[in-house]
Amino acid sequence: MSTQTHTTRIARVPRLYVEARLDGPDIALASKQAHYLRHVLRLKSGNNVVVFDGQGNECLAEIVALTRNGAELRITSTNVPIPEPELNLILLQGVAKAEAMDLIVQKTTELGVRSIMPVVTEFSVVKVDAQRIRHRLEHWQRIAHSACEQSGRHSPPLIAEPQPLERGLEAVPQQSTRLVLDPAADLTFAERVDSRRHAAPVCLLIGPEGGLSARDFLLTDKAGFERTKLGPRILRVETAAIAACTLAQANWGDLLES
Repeated sequence: MSTQTHTTRIARVPRLYVEARLDGPDIALASKQAHYLRHVLRLKSGNNVVVFDGQGNECLAEIVALTRNGAELRITSTNVPIPEPELNLILLQGVAKAEAMDLIVQKTTELGVRSIMPVVTEFSVVKVDAQRIRHRLEHWQRIAHSACEQSGRHSPPLIAEPQPLERGLEAVPQQSTRLVLDPAADLTFAERVDSRRHAAPVCLLIGPEGGLSARDFLLTDKAGFERTKLGPRILRVETAAIAACTLAQANWGDLLES
């Protein structure tokens, strides 16, 4: 195996999340990922692909065999992956409708969110069926993996099972900066932010399409969340999540780093 190569040198090579261990020269892929390589990425034997395992390991590999039943890759070098953001950004997201929730998971993964905690609030439009929780969670994880493939990130965020708001608030780290979006708040995000210091991690709470109720805000107040707004306009839930995470990474994370 050759010496390490920095990811940016092979930025145009397709990236693929794999569950296989990257500690040997060969990697075997199942038929589903082989189909993705052949029919989505239009690759063939002899082409290169970057593979990563979500544990910080990333390699350049050559496709040595590709059939409808599977694929075999051979590692040719190890890469130095893009560093994960130092900011531990936690998103508590009121469970939204399928399309909006998918977009939130995708874009906040690209923005470097460390963990996503879907919570069920009083005005949640989507009622999470206990029998479908595992299916929904696996679906969001696949979206996060795909977002990592596209963005160059190597560690997908941790995505928790949907849970009541009360339990989500109890899971928030004790020492943290806690902000909840409220269109009626007195202070904007910019006015709340002190870019010189903050308690890590940063926890953002965003309600679902129906917003947060008076009861929800009583719970967040008790949990030490500060109410803040993003500006004079009412934003869709997916826009609010993306905007809030962008501002957090711009003020405390690596969004503006070269």
